[in-house]
Amino acid sequence: MKIFQYFLLLILMATVSLTVFIFAQSPSFEVEHQFTVDAPKEIVYEHINDLNLWSDWVDLKKEKDGNYTITFDEIGSFPIKEEYKYPYDSLTFDISNDETISNMFWSFERQGSKTNVTFILHGQLDLKTKLITFFQGKPSIVASTSTQKNINSLIVYFIKQYKDFNISIDGEKEIEDTNYIFISKKSTLGTLNIDIAKSYQEIQSFAQANHIEITGDPFLILKNNLEGKELNYDFALPIKDTIYLSENDLYSFNTLPKTLYLDAKLEGNYVHLDSAFHKIQEEINKKHLLKNTNKHTLIVLEQSMINTRFPAEWKTTLKTPIVKTFTPTEE
Repeated sequence: MKIFQYFLLLILMATVSLTVFIFAQSPSFEVEHQFTVDAPKEIVYEHINDLNLWSDWVDLKKEKDGNYTITFDEIGSFPIKEEYKYPYDSLTFDISNDETISNMFWSFERQGSKTNVTFILHGQLDLKTKLITFFQGKPSIVASTSTQKNINSLIVYFIKQYKDFNISIDGEKEIEDTNYIFISKKSTLGTLNIDIAKSYQEIQSFAQANHIEITGDPFLILKNNLEGKELNYDFALPIKDTIYLSENDLYSFNTLPKTLYLDAKLEGNYVHLDSAFHKIQEEINKKHLLKNTNKHTLIVLEQSMINTRFPAEWKTTLKTPIVKTFTPTEE
Protein backbone atom coordinates (compact mmCIF):
# COMPACT_ATOMS: atom_id res chain seq x y z
CA MET A 1 0.00 0.00 0.00
CA LYS A 2 2.83 2.36 0.93
CA ILE A 3 4.54 1.63 -2.36
CA PHE A 4 1.39 2.63 -4.21
CA GLN A 5 1.16 5.85 -2.18
CA TYR A 6 4.80 6.63 -2.91
CA PHE A 7 4.11 5.99 -6.58
CA LEU A 8 1.15 8.42 -6.56
CA LEU A 9 3.26 10.95 -4.70
CA LEU A 10 5.99 10.69 -7.33
CA ILE A 11 3.47 11.18 -10.12
CA LEU A 12 2.03 14.21 -8.31
CA MET A 13 5.47 15.72 -7.75
CA ALA A 14 6.41 15.12 -11.39
CA THR A 15 3.17 16.70 -12.57
CA VAL A 16 3.65 19.75 -10.36
CA SER A 17 7.29 20.08 -11.45
CA LEU A 18 6.34 19.82 -15.11
CA THR A 19 3.55 22.36 -14.68
CA VAL A 20 5.89 24.80 -12.94
CA PHE A 21 8.45 24.24 -15.69
CA ILE A 22 5.83 24.95 -18.39
CA PHE A 23 4.68 28.10 -16.58
CA ALA A 24 8.29 29.28 -16.46
CA GLN A 25 8.74 28.97 -20.22
CA SER A 26 8.34 32.10 -22.29
CA PRO A 27 4.99 32.13 -24.12
CA SER A 28 6.32 34.45 -26.83
CA PHE A 29 6.77 33.34 -30.41
CA GLU A 30 7.92 34.80 -33.72
CA VAL A 31 7.05 33.20 -37.04
CA GLU A 32 8.28 34.09 -40.53
CA HIS A 33 7.17 32.54 -43.80
CA GLN A 34 8.45 33.50 -47.25
CA PHE A 35 6.60 32.25 -50.29
CA THR A 36 5.65 33.09 -53.88
CA VAL A 37 2.12 33.68 -55.16
CA ASP A 38 0.94 33.26 -58.77
CA ALA A 39 -0.59 36.74 -59.07
CA PRO A 40 0.63 40.33 -59.60
CA LYS A 41 1.76 42.36 -56.63
CA GLU A 42 -1.24 44.71 -56.73
CA ILE A 43 -3.75 41.85 -56.66
CA VAL A 44 -2.05 40.09 -53.74
CA TYR A 45 -1.79 43.33 -51.77
CA GLU A 46 -5.46 44.22 -52.31
CA HIS A 47 -6.53 40.73 -51.24
CA ILE A 48 -4.56 40.87 -47.98
CA ASN A 49 -5.63 44.48 -47.43
CA ASP A 50 -9.31 43.43 -47.26
CA LEU A 51 -10.04 41.41 -44.11
CA ASN A 52 -13.39 40.39 -45.59
CA LEU A 53 -11.48 38.14 -48.04
CA TRP A 54 -9.35 36.29 -45.49
CA SER A 55 -12.00 33.65 -44.83
CA ASP A 56 -10.89 31.94 -48.07
CA TRP A 57 -7.70 30.73 -46.35
CA VAL A 58 -7.99 31.30 -42.60
CA ASP A 59 -10.73 31.15 -39.96
CA LEU A 60 -11.72 34.81 -39.68
CA LYS A 61 -15.11 36.16 -38.60
CA LYS A 62 -16.65 39.60 -38.62
CA GLU A 63 -18.37 40.25 -35.30
CA LYS A 64 -21.64 42.14 -34.82
CA ASP A 65 -19.73 45.23 -33.70
CA GLY A 66 -17.84 45.28 -37.00
CA ASN A 67 -14.56 44.04 -35.56
CA TYR A 68 -12.79 40.87 -36.73
CA THR A 69 -11.61 37.75 -34.89
CA ILE A 70 -8.93 35.48 -36.34
CA THR A 71 -8.41 31.86 -35.25
CA PHE A 72 -5.25 29.80 -35.77
CA ASP A 73 -5.25 26.09 -34.95
CA GLU A 74 -3.14 25.36 -31.86
CA ILE A 75 -2.65 29.10 -31.19
CA GLY A 76 -6.07 30.50 -30.39
CA SER A 77 -8.55 33.22 -31.38
CA PHE A 78 -7.73 36.92 -31.25
CA PRO A 79 -9.22 40.28 -32.29
CA ILE A 80 -7.39 41.70 -35.33
CA LYS A 81 -7.39 45.14 -36.93
CA GLU A 82 -5.38 47.04 -39.51
CA GLU A 83 -2.58 49.21 -38.15
CA TYR A 84 -0.39 50.57 -40.96
CA LYS A 85 -0.45 50.32 -44.73
CA TYR A 86 2.02 51.30 -47.42
CA PRO A 87 0.09 50.72 -50.67
CA TYR A 88 1.40 47.78 -52.69
CA ASP A 89 4.46 47.46 -50.43
CA SER A 90 3.51 46.31 -46.91
CA LEU A 91 0.72 45.93 -44.35
CA THR A 92 0.71 45.66 -40.56
CA PHE A 93 -2.12 44.35 -38.38
CA ASP A 94 -2.62 44.47 -34.60
CA ILE A 95 -3.60 41.25 -32.84
CA SER A 96 -4.90 41.70 -29.29
CA ASN A 97 -4.20 38.84 -26.85
CA ASP A 98 -5.54 39.76 -23.40
CA GLU A 99 -3.52 42.85 -22.49
CA THR A 100 -0.76 42.03 -24.97
CA ILE A 101 -0.69 43.61 -28.44
CA SER A 102 0.99 41.43 -31.03
CA ASN A 103 1.74 42.20 -34.67
CA MET A 104 1.26 40.61 -38.06
CA PHE A 105 3.39 41.99 -40.89
CA TRP A 106 3.13 41.43 -44.65
CA SER A 107 5.48 42.66 -47.37
CA PHE A 108 5.19 42.25 -51.13
CA GLU A 109 7.87 42.19 -53.83
CA ARG A 110 7.22 41.89 -57.54
CA GLN A 111 8.76 38.95 -59.40
CA GLY A 112 7.60 39.27 -62.99
CA SER A 113 3.91 38.34 -63.04
CA LYS A 114 4.23 36.75 -59.58
CA THR A 115 4.71 38.13 -56.08
CA ASN A 116 7.19 37.23 -53.36
CA VAL A 117 5.48 37.55 -49.98
CA THR A 118 6.97 37.76 -46.50
CA PHE A 119 4.68 36.98 -43.55
CA ILE A 120 5.81 37.69 -39.98
CA LEU A 121 3.75 37.06 -36.85
CA HIS A 122 4.68 38.05 -33.29
CA GLY A 123 2.56 36.85 -30.39
CA GLN A 124 2.13 34.90 -27.19
CA LEU A 125 0.46 31.61 -26.34
CA ASP A 126 -2.02 31.75 -23.48
CA LEU A 127 -1.57 29.44 -20.50
CA LYS A 128 -4.07 26.83 -21.65
CA THR A 129 -2.47 26.64 -25.10
CA LYS A 130 1.01 26.37 -23.56
CA LEU A 131 -0.09 23.37 -21.52
CA ILE A 132 -1.84 21.65 -24.43
CA THR A 133 0.93 22.17 -26.95
CA PHE A 134 3.99 21.79 -24.71
CA PHE A 135 5.04 18.43 -26.12
CA GLN A 136 4.71 19.73 -29.71
CA GLY A 137 7.71 22.00 -29.23
CA LYS A 138 8.54 25.60 -28.39
CA PRO A 139 5.86 28.26 -28.98
CA SER A 140 7.55 29.40 -32.21
CA ILE A 141 7.49 25.83 -33.57
CA VAL A 142 3.82 25.41 -32.67
CA ALA A 143 2.92 28.77 -34.22
CA SER A 144 5.01 28.13 -37.34
CA THR A 145 3.37 24.75 -37.98
CA SER A 146 -0.10 26.19 -37.45
CA THR A 147 0.32 29.26 -39.67
CA GLN A 148 2.02 27.23 -42.41
CA LYS A 149 -1.29 25.44 -43.00
CA ASN A 150 -2.98 28.79 -43.62
CA ILE A 151 -0.19 30.03 -45.87
CA ASN A 152 -0.53 26.86 -47.95
CA SER A 153 -4.27 27.51 -48.26
CA LEU A 154 -3.55 31.07 -49.41
CA ILE A 155 -1.14 29.84 -52.10
CA VAL A 156 -3.68 27.29 -53.35
CA TYR A 157 -6.39 29.97 -53.42
CA PHE A 158 -4.34 32.13 -55.76
CA ILE A 159 -3.48 29.17 -57.99
CA LYS A 160 -7.16 28.35 -58.41
CA GLN A 161 -8.39 31.91 -58.81
CA TYR A 162 -5.63 33.56 -60.84
CA LYS A 163 -3.49 31.02 -62.65
CA ASP A 164 -6.19 29.02 -64.44
CA PHE A 165 -7.87 30.62 -67.45
CA ASN A 166 -9.42 29.79 -70.81
CA ILE A 167 -9.52 31.71 -74.10
CA SER A 168 -11.74 30.91 -77.10
CA ILE A 169 -12.51 32.66 -80.37
CA ASP A 170 -16.22 33.42 -80.77
CA GLY A 171 -16.30 34.57 -84.39
CA GLU A 172 -17.27 37.77 -86.15
CA LYS A 173 -20.08 39.81 -84.62
CA GLU A 174 -21.63 43.09 -85.66
CA ILE A 175 -23.21 45.47 -83.18
CA GLU A 176 -25.73 48.17 -83.98
CA ASP A 177 -25.48 51.79 -82.87
CA THR A 178 -25.21 51.83 -79.07
CA ASN A 179 -25.77 54.79 -76.76
CA TYR A 180 -23.67 54.88 -73.62
CA ILE A 181 -22.53 57.01 -70.71
CA PHE A 182 -18.92 56.82 -69.60
CA ILE A 183 -16.09 58.09 -67.47
CA SER A 184 -12.39 57.99 -68.42
CA LYS A 185 -10.12 55.86 -66.23
CA LYS A 186 -6.60 54.47 -65.86
CA SER A 187 -5.74 51.14 -64.23
CA THR A 188 -3.00 48.56 -64.04
CA LEU A 189 -3.92 44.94 -64.66
CA GLY A 190 -3.56 44.42 -60.93
CA THR A 191 -6.02 47.15 -59.93
CA LEU A 192 -8.46 46.81 -62.85
CA ASN A 193 -10.96 44.64 -60.97
CA ILE A 194 -11.11 47.09 -58.05
CA ASP A 195 -11.49 50.12 -60.33
CA ILE A 196 -14.23 48.35 -62.29
CA ALA A 197 -16.28 47.66 -59.17
CA LYS A 198 -15.91 51.23 -57.93
CA SER A 199 -16.68 52.81 -61.31
CA TYR A 200 -19.74 50.63 -61.81
CA GLN A 201 -21.18 51.51 -58.42
CA GLU A 202 -20.71 55.23 -59.04
CA ILE A 203 -22.02 55.37 -62.61
CA GLN A 204 -24.95 53.07 -61.84
CA SER A 205 -25.98 55.34 -58.97
CA PHE A 206 -25.83 58.30 -61.36
CA ALA A 207 -28.02 56.47 -63.88
CA GLN A 208 -30.59 55.49 -61.26
CA ALA A 209 -30.73 58.99 -59.78
CA ASN A 210 -31.38 60.44 -63.24
CA HIS A 211 -33.80 57.69 -64.39
CA ILE A 212 -31.47 56.54 -67.17
CA GLU A 213 -32.32 53.05 -68.45
CA ILE A 214 -29.32 50.70 -68.66
CA THR A 215 -29.65 48.16 -71.49
CA GLY A 216 -26.76 45.71 -71.07
CA ASP A 217 -23.45 44.74 -69.53
CA PRO A 218 -20.84 47.39 -68.68
CA PHE A 219 -17.88 47.60 -71.05
CA LEU A 220 -14.49 49.23 -71.41
CA ILE A 221 -13.39 51.18 -74.47
CA LEU A 222 -9.62 50.75 -74.70
CA LYS A 223 -7.55 53.77 -75.62
CA ASN A 224 -4.17 52.00 -75.71
CA ASN A 225 -2.56 48.55 -75.92
CA LEU A 226 -1.15 46.56 -73.00
CA GLU A 227 2.53 47.08 -73.70
CA GLY A 228 2.91 49.40 -70.72
CA LYS A 229 0.79 47.15 -68.49
CA GLU A 230 -1.46 50.15 -67.81
CA LEU A 231 -4.87 50.57 -69.38
CA ASN A 232 -6.31 53.89 -70.49
CA TYR A 233 -10.00 53.37 -71.09
CA ASP A 234 -13.55 54.67 -70.83
CA PHE A 235 -15.74 52.76 -68.39
CA ALA A 236 -19.15 52.67 -70.05
CA LEU A 237 -22.74 51.57 -69.50
CA PRO A 238 -25.03 51.05 -72.51
CA ILE A 239 -28.24 53.05 -72.22
CA LYS A 240 -31.53 53.20 -74.13
CA ASP A 241 -31.99 56.86 -75.02
CA THR A 242 -29.94 59.82 -76.15
CA ILE A 243 -29.27 62.14 -73.22
CA TYR A 244 -27.65 65.53 -72.85
CA LEU A 245 -24.99 66.17 -70.23
CA SER A 246 -23.17 69.40 -69.48
CA GLU A 247 -19.39 69.83 -69.44
CA ASN A 248 -19.57 70.11 -65.65
CA ASP A 249 -21.02 66.63 -65.27
CA LEU A 250 -18.69 63.88 -64.09
CA TYR A 251 -19.96 61.56 -66.85
CA SER A 252 -20.25 61.97 -70.62
CA PHE A 253 -22.53 60.62 -73.34
CA ASN A 254 -21.62 59.12 -76.71
CA THR A 255 -22.78 56.60 -79.30
CA LEU A 256 -20.89 53.59 -80.64
CA PRO A 257 -21.53 53.37 -84.39
CA LYS A 258 -22.41 50.11 -86.09
CA THR A 259 -19.16 48.11 -86.24
CA LEU A 260 -17.91 44.63 -87.13
CA TYR A 261 -15.85 42.90 -84.42
CA LEU A 262 -13.92 39.70 -83.96
CA ASP A 263 -15.02 38.34 -80.58
CA ALA A 264 -13.00 36.28 -78.14
CA LYS A 265 -14.00 34.94 -74.72
CA LEU A 266 -11.73 35.08 -71.69
CA GLU A 267 -12.64 33.07 -68.60
CA GLY A 268 -10.43 34.06 -65.67
CA ASN A 269 -8.50 37.01 -64.33
CA TYR A 270 -7.61 40.11 -66.33
CA VAL A 271 -3.89 39.38 -65.98
CA HIS A 272 -4.48 37.04 -68.95
CA LEU A 273 -5.77 39.81 -71.24
CA ASP A 274 -2.41 39.97 -73.00
CA SER A 275 -2.60 36.27 -73.87
CA ALA A 276 -6.14 36.76 -75.15
CA PHE A 277 -5.11 39.62 -77.43
CA HIS A 278 -2.25 37.51 -78.82
CA LYS A 279 -4.72 34.76 -79.70
CA ILE A 280 -7.01 37.31 -81.36
CA GLN A 281 -4.12 38.56 -83.47
CA GLU A 282 -3.33 34.98 -84.54
CA GLU A 283 -6.95 34.55 -85.63
CA ILE A 284 -6.88 37.84 -87.55
CA ASN A 285 -3.76 36.73 -89.42
CA LYS A 286 -5.21 33.28 -90.07
CA LYS A 287 -8.42 34.64 -91.58
CA HIS A 288 -6.71 37.45 -93.51
CA LEU A 289 -8.59 40.15 -91.62
CA LEU A 290 -7.45 43.66 -90.83
CA LYS A 291 -7.91 45.63 -87.64
CA ASN A 292 -10.13 48.66 -88.02
CA THR A 293 -7.75 51.29 -86.66
CA ASN A 294 -10.48 53.92 -86.69
CA LYS A 295 -12.35 52.09 -83.92
CA HIS A 296 -11.48 51.06 -80.39
CA THR A 297 -11.33 47.58 -78.89
CA LEU A 298 -14.12 46.83 -76.40
CA ILE A 299 -13.96 44.69 -73.27
CA VAL A 300 -17.47 43.58 -72.30
CA LEU A 301 -17.81 42.58 -68.64
CA GLU A 302 -20.34 39.76 -68.76
CA GLN A 303 -19.32 38.57 -65.30
CA SER A 304 -16.79 40.44 -63.22
CA MET A 305 -15.97 41.81 -59.78
CA ILE A 306 -19.42 43.39 -59.99
CA ASN A 307 -21.04 39.93 -59.85
CA THR A 308 -18.50 37.76 -58.02
CA ARG A 309 -15.22 38.32 -56.22
CA PHE A 310 -13.79 35.02 -57.50
CA PRO A 311 -11.63 35.68 -60.60
CA ALA A 312 -12.02 32.09 -61.85
CA GLU A 313 -15.70 32.92 -62.42
CA TRP A 314 -15.13 36.13 -64.41
CA LYS A 315 -16.29 36.04 -68.04
CA THR A 316 -15.16 38.70 -70.48
CA THR A 317 -15.75 39.26 -74.18
CA LEU A 318 -12.99 41.03 -76.11
CA LYS A 319 -14.30 42.75 -79.21
CA THR A 320 -11.60 43.73 -81.72
CA PRO A 321 -12.85 45.99 -84.56
CA ILE A 322 -12.04 44.51 -87.97
CA VAL A 323 -12.50 45.03 -91.70
CA LYS A 324 -12.62 42.11 -94.08
CA THR A 325 -10.13 41.78 -96.89
CA PHE A 326 -11.12 39.98 -100.05
CA THR A 327 -8.62 37.63 -101.62
CA PRO A 328 -9.15 37.29 -105.40
CA THR A 329 -10.05 33.76 -106.45
CA GLU A 330 -8.58 32.18 -109.51
CA GLU A 331 -11.03 31.46 -112.33
